[in-house]
Parts: sequence; structure tokens; C-alpha cells
Amino acid sequence: MKRMEKSMLGMLCLASCAFGGDLIWDDRPASADAKAWEGERYPIGNGRLGAMLTGGVACERVQFNVDSLWTGDKNLSGATGVTESVATDRTVGDYQNFGELTVAFAGYGEKTAKAYARFLDLREAVHRVRVTLDDGTEIVREAFASAPADVIALRFTASAPFEAKVTLEGAHGETATPGPGAAGRAGGSRAFGGRLKNGLAYAARADWWRVAPTNLVVFLRAKTGYDLTRADFGLGRPCAPYAEPFRGDFDALKAAHVADYRRYYDRVRLDLADDRRVDGETTRARLQGLRRSWLPSMFSLTRRADILRELVETQFNFGRYLLISSSRPGTLPANLQGLWCNSNRPPWHADYHTNINLQMNYWGVDVANLSELWQPVTDWLAAANRTATAETRKAFPQSEGVAYRTSLNAFGGGGWKWNFAGAPWLAVMAYDHYRFTGDAAYLRDTAWPLLRDAAAFMLRHLVEGPDGTLLVKAGWSPEHGPVADGVMHDQQLMAELLRAVVAAAETLGEDATEARATLARLGGNKIGSWGQLQEWQADIDRKHDEHRHTSHLFAVYPGTTITRAATPELAAAARVSLEVGRTTTKDSRRSWTWPWRAALWARLGDGDKAGEMLEGLLVHNTLDNLFATHPPFQIDGNLGLVAAVCEMLVQSHETTADGKVLVRLLPALPTAWKTGAVKGLRLRGGATVDLAWADGRLTDFRLHAADPARYEIIRPSATGD
Repeated sequence: MKRMEKSMLGMLCLASCAFGGDLIWDDRPASADAKAWEGERYPIGNGRLGAMLTGGVACERVQFNVDSLWTGDKNLSGATGVTESVATDRTVGDYQNFGELTVAFAGYGEKTAKAYARFLDLREAVHRVRVTLDDGTEIVREAFASAPADVIALRFTASAPFEAKVTLEGAHGETATPGPGAAGRAGGSRAFGGRLKNGLAYAARADWWRVAPTNLVVFLRAKTGYDLTRADFGLGRPCAPYAEPFRGDFDALKAAHVADYRRYYDRVRLDLADDRRVDGETTRARLQGLRRSWLPSMFSLTRRADILRELVETQFNFGRYLLISSSRPGTLPANLQGLWCNSNRPPWHADYHTNINLQMNYWGVDVANLSELWQPVTDWLAAANRTATAETRKAFPQSEGVAYRTSLNAFGGGGWKWNFAGAPWLAVMAYDHYRFTGDAAYLRDTAWPLLRDAAAFMLRHLVEGPDGTLLVKAGWSPEHGPVADGVMHDQQLMAELLRAVVAAAETLGEDATEARATLARLGGNKIGSWGQLQEWQADIDRKHDEHRHTSHLFAVYPGTTITRAATPELAAAARVSLEVGRTTTKDSRRSWTWPWRAALWARLGDGDKAGEMLEGLLVHNTLDNLFATHPPFQIDGNLGLVAAVCEMLVQSHETTADGKVLVRLLPALPTAWKTGAVKGLRLRGGATVDLAWADGRLTDFRLHAADPARYEIIRPSATGD
């Protein structure tokens, strides 16, 4: 008992003492109301299996998901109508809620918690709750989603015996019954299974064990029959129920889970905080204070700066946590909501949106030293392209290669408008991943087919402009419009694609004659009448446009064809477009707009502007649990922030005349980030860097590279950046 008391005191002390950016915490449970699901509950996940927890005193609610539980099918019709979905389920479909596990405690609801703390430990990927009731009873709870064991594990411990009732419910009307080989007198078991209208089978099982009158452990498993290696994706095939109960030593399972998780998380460490710390405030209170701190009488500027730095650091770590938790080798990619969804009709299907959102989810995967987590994207694309190619042929009979619609589901089925830039964008990212890893087998077997097929379609999707240059047909500068030939977003992406095709072909010994010839004739960027980088061929851009997208600035970031060094006039025009051509009000305030603009400002060398964009995300589009909101919740803002922060600290997208990787250190450090350090950021070419700075000046730099001569380093003092 004394051991528990010490643990309790230590955790509660943590809630009132200084701490850094590895913890999200609150002093009250999340609401059980479904409307509060996205903004109050804390997420756990192992890449495939995830959950959101309330941390309730009288009842813990665990709403859970599996990445492959989708309605819809290959959807070669491209339909997205709700009526058709209800009638035949032959649309793009929706990512689904799987069910809810509840653990209700007899008597706790009659007592008042005189001390309460709920934590999401980002360094260990463990959800913790510590409670002291007014009768002195102490409660300690832990939960995690283990990748090694493929199970969600929960432990409930109290200083006095307690009674608990465990229930399991499916989100499609299933009633759970005792599972085969149920635990018996020492515990219990509930299981359910079913099949969606599209034929996808699924199963779930919860097992619980009374280790002692004061200790209960619960294990939750869930799966589907989905199989991306099969032509039918497993639709119509059986999904065997869990036949045996799960039993394991909780501490051993947790140790294996933490070790597995930290092999990803510990690769990078960011410290933006100085000696001043914000003591005794929950994450929610600090965020709310930041939102209202425009009132001078309520908030000092110094305190505001402290909170902002700590929240950026925490959001950076939270973004990495979310990607590790929703995207592992062998799983599907993170969708619009990552892994977490409490609705069977989620916004925008919780799909794979190909015009920015899926891409942004993975912008930071390599530079944040999580390169293995890119594999779910290319595994899924290889499977989805079987479907997308068939739909491309159906819609464009004379075409070659592949094109995507804006919405894609787990089966490669598409809905809504065609997004011709989607396949090129993802193919370019696949090649950029090769630039980080240097994996020749990956380039040949994975990236090259994506580049080849995207280029095959786009090379037949060109027209000759009035000046003889080649223009991409019928673009819409997502999602701005109007539809026109040669919108700059498409021109820039085509240039990036063809450059990648040529470079990859040279490495692999493939023929790139047509790609080279087309690149030489491709229409380029234009500077408009008020100094802006034009979005269209015609000079029709509006000043102070409130639209959320900055599609015509792709070439600045994440593209590489506009840089301050190589194309200074175009970079200056891009700055005008960003500063004068777009506002940061109304429609521009979205989960993903802020990180993109932060990364753009970073590429343009303006750290303070980049910092303002991160602040905008926190103030306007971040919920109390730190989830980004479009609204509603979309994970792209969380994951995009990781990439933006990395881009502010180090850049490696340029090459020198002699082929070296040009590395810019602290290229866009905000004035407010006076002192800090970062370790483990990855560069193109495979090296990693550690940096430290004080009073805004670089004080330490270490390059970890097998061949340091491959890099040319530009320090801030050498460039004035």
C-alpha cells in the first residue's frame, strides 16, 4: 500500500510542479457525452488498434477502432451520395466506429474525488488516472495499446476492494456474449462479431481478470477480415472469432510496449523551454489561457511566451505520438482522423483526402526520424492503385497510368472530384523518401512504379498553351477553382514529378526521354501585376483572399523548385502571395492551413512569421486535448505541425552545384525561441543532426553521417538567416 501512496503522491506532485513537453494532463475526467469525444478524451493506439478514454471516476469508457473497418467498396462509379450508401453500400463508404468497452465501479459515483489527475504520457504512450476519493480511497489506472501483443491493456487498482462491471458493445447493434473459453470465476469474457453490408467481417473480444479484490486487468482485442494483399481486399471472406482468452502479466506487457514505442519516440528530442516554467496548470488551462491572453490585465507577455513555447513543444511531441500510434508497418495509413473515430458517418468519410490532407499527415515522417512509418502509405497505394487504375481506364479510356479522385477509401475506391495532382504528389513524396533513406531496392520496387504510373497519366493530360508551352489540363487549384488549364499548383507538381522521374530513371537505368522533353517545354511560374506568384495562367488573383488553400505555393513547400537561393524573384513573389494574397481569418483558419503556412514561411526564412502560424493553430484550431480541429477534428494539423517545426530548425531540400546536400541550420528560428536544443532530426542523404542555441545563436552542432563530405553546412552566422 505504501508503494501505491508514493506513486500517487509522485503523480499528483507532477500535476502541480514544473514539467516539459512529454505530458498532456487534466484535473477532471473527459465528458461521456459523444459531442465531447473529439476535444476532451485522450487517444491511445498501436497503429492498427486504437481507443479514446474518458478517465471517468465511476465509469471508464473506452471507445475503440480498428484501422480497416470501412463500409464502401471499390466504387468504380465514383458515387458519394448518402442515399446510395444506405441502399446498396456501393460508394466510397466511411471509416467506422468499432465499439465501446465500459468498466463501471459500484459505489464510486456516490463519492466525490477530492484529488484527480488524468495523464497522457507521450514518452511511454501510457494513459494514467490518479484519484483520491473523499473517503481516502486511492485509485490508480493505466491503459496502453500494445503493438507487440496487439492488444489494448487496462489495469484498475485501488487501495480498498472494489466491485466492477465490464461490458462490451459493438457500434453496429451487436450484443456481446461470453466468449469461447471464458475466464471463469477469476474473471470474465465478452465477444461479438459481424459483417458490414459490403461483406467485411469483423470480431472483438474483451477478457478481464481479478488479480486481487483491489486489482482488475482488462484486455481488449479487435480485428477485421481486411487484407490489402488480396484483389478482393478480404470482402466477403470470414474473420475468425477470438477463440481463446488473452492473459498476460500487465507489467511485462507494459515494459515490452514502452520499449517498442520508445524505439521510435526517443529518436528525436526537442527542448524549447528556458528556466521559466508554467507551474500547476493543466494542459487545458494553459491552452485556454493562451486563447484569452489578448487581455493585458489577465496575462503578462512573458507568461504568454512561456506557455506558447511549452505548448509548441508539447504539440510537436503529441504529433509524433499520434503518427507512431496510427501508422506502423503492416497497418493502413493515418486517415483524416488518424485512427480514431466515434461515428459511422464521420465528416468527409474520415477518408484519405488526396489534395493535401493525406500528404500533410506524412510531411514530417522522414525529417522527424520516423521513416519506417511511411511504409503504410506505399503498401496501401500499391493495393489501392489496382482499383484506381481500373477507375481511371473507365473514366478516361484513352489514358495510361493512374489518377485519383479527391476521396479514397481503404479499398482504393474514390469519390467526389477527380484530383489529377493527387497521384503525382504522392509519387513525389515516395521519391523524396528515397532521398532520405537511399534505399535502392525501395526506389526500384516501390517508388518507381508510383512515379511511372503517375507520369504516364499526366503526360497524356497536357495541352499546348498560346505561347507553345505545355499546360496541365483542367486543374482547379484545390479547392479554390475555377477549373482551368495550367493552374500553377498543377504546373509546379508536374515539374516536381518529371524531375523525380528523370532522377530516378538515371539511378535505375530506365528511359526518361519523354519526361526530359516534356520538362523542357513545361509552362513555368508567373509573377502578377501586384508582385504575386500567380495562381492561374491569367492574372486574376485577388488580394486578401480568405481561402484556406495555398495550392499555388506548392513549389516553395513541400516542393523544391522555388528557393530563395536559386529563384529569388519567384521566392519574393511567393512571399507577396502569402502575406498579401491570403489572410489568416475566417475560412483560412483550418487545422491544416496553419502548419502549411508555417512551413512556407520557414522555407522563406522568416521564423517569426512561421511562429505566428503555429500560434494561430494553437489559439484558433486546437481543442482542449490538443487535437487539431478543421472543425471538426482532423489530425492533419497535429501531424503537419511536426513537419513545420522541423523545417524551422533544419532544411536539406537543396543541392549544391557539385551534388552535395545543402543543409541550412536554424533557417527560420523565431525570436521568441531564444534558447533551445533539438537532437535526431534526419537529413536527406540519411544523416542526422543535433543542434543547440542560446540567445538566438547556434552554440552547438553535431552531424552524424557515414559520409560527412556529402553535406555542405550553412550556419546561421554565415548567412544572416
